[in-house]
Amino acid sequence: MPEPFRDTTRLTTEISSHGLAEYPAGATFGPRILHDYEFVWIVAGEVVWESDGRDYPAPPGTILLARPGMRDAFRWDPQARTRHGFVHFTLQLNGATLPPPAAWPMTLRLPDGDVLRPLLQHLAWLLWAHPPGAPELIPGILRQALLAYISGAVATASETADNPQYHPAIQRVMAQVREAWRDGILRPLTLDGLARVAGVSRAHLSRLFLQEFGATPVETLRIMRLDHGALLLARTNLRVQAISEQCGFVNAFHFSRLFRAQYGRSPRALRQELAGGAHMPTLPLVRIRDLSNQMWAKVGA
Repeated sequence: MPEPFRDTTRLTTEISSHGLAEYPAGATFGPRILHDYEFVWIVAGEVVWESDGRDYPAPPGTILLARPGMRDAFRWDPQARTRHGFVHFTLQLNGATLPPPAAWPMTLRLPDGDVLRPLLQHLAWLLWAHPPGAPELIPGILRQALLAYISGAVATASETADNPQYHPAIQRVMAQVREAWRDGILRPLTLDGLARVAGVSRAHLSRLFLQEFGATPVETLRIMRLDHGALLLARTNLRVQAISEQCGFVNAFHFSRLFRAQYGRSPRALRQELAGGAHMPTLPLVRIRDLSNQMWAKVGA
């Protein structure tokens, strides 16, 4: 790699959070002060990213790189739902040489057949699925994505890996959940209804979910709804009442009570912690977050 890229294999990164997010029309997020780097790639919706007082239009197919110390905010599409992926990470040069950050692009409009989206999609899959070898693959993929972004050398295509396969009954359930939640309202679904869709008994479906995720089907969907609520608290300025409605809870009190039981603090307390630089809390049942991320990825496909 020509100057000013040197010894880039010395670069080290550490990912602190990642995900796929979908927001209602007219939602906003920020302003915030960045404490790390964040790749954001826009899947659907016309987004405007404001960084240090300047607006950057970000239509679908745009990737942006937010950097430590930036003060930024997002205005999601006022007319349609917005979907995007994100990865937060830290970066250590360890003697490597890169162009000065001021020379890095703020956003890239990606061409058809680009390498960045497949790289980031594969990175997200590795982070969610945890296949053998993932810890060895993840740093190299993120480093390649970062160098491709900085250099602008993105005109290459590759295939992405498929999502992990679950038992056919679970796949049928999740297909029904995707359809029920397609409009962005995460309605609660009954065990009887899920079992009918799955084509198995209630007891058998519960055993399958307990074996795969450590929770019953109804519990799994409730945790997914709460986790989506946590994501909206972190990445939008929506009021708690609006978030509770979008996540399918009767009211803000019901949402807050279940949220506190899941995360050990109220929705407002978590939002304050995140605004102060804290990371998204980790779900005790990590496989449920994996399932949730994969579902939103298919909704956005």
